Amino acid sequence: MYLALALLVRSASRTLRSQTLALEERSRELLESYRLLERSSFEAIESLNATVDAKDPYTAGHSVRVQRIAVAIGVQLGLTEDELDSLGYAGLFHDIGKIAVPDAILSKPAPLTEDEWRLIRRHPIDGAEIAGRLGRLRGTVPLIRHHHERWDGSGYPDGLARETIPLAASVVGIADAWDAMTTDRPYRSAMSDEEAAREIRDGSGTQFAPLVVAAFFTTSAARPEQAAAGQPAVSVLAAG
Repeated sequence: MYLALALLVRSASRTLRSQTLALEERSRELLESYRLLERSSFEAIESLNATVDAKDPYTAGHSVRVQRIAVAIGVQLGLTEDELDSLGYAGLFHDIGKIAVPDAILSKPAPLTEDEWRLIRRHPIDGAEIAGRLGRLRGTVPLIRHHHERWDGSGYPDGLARETIPLAASVVGIADAWDAMTTDRPYRSAMSDEEAAREIRDGSGTQFAPLVVAAFFTTSAARPEQAAAGQPAVSVLAAG
């Protein structure tokens, strides 16, 4: 009887070990399939983002410059590695929601109508929805959605104010504003660095978070003389 029980236990142990190995192999296959699917989805989002850049020749390279500036500010603010990772992707994909905005509106040289502005103001919402479909980009969702909020609560899409705005979203917002001001647009020529710096400084406490403005003007050890003079050291990044 004891021998039969021992044989039964040994057989059950072998079966369990075999099932465990098969389960581990299946798990590896599923993880690899998920990784390939996620990579494919990420590449699709990158293609969408490239399409947005291509829709308007005035904004070519805008997303990459915003990413570069935002990460430099994030480093200055002492964000964690994970936070900087999300910030970098949010900077790169912040305008992806503009894929739904007609080209004629994006490149319109005249003032926009209220209906056209309504479409433009949807792009943070649409962009957040696109990013939220990919696990790798989930951390970017609030940053993309809220990068057009203003410190005084007059921004969009949700009218958030002050500390209710995610800090990293404020970083993307100021990087976006800087690059928009210092590049040519259909409706105006680029501002000089000095003019744009004055706009950023004047917007502290109204459009921009004061903490982020302070970090903006002290970012990048590459141009310490600019920071000391109150000039935006990140301008060297924007030009890259």
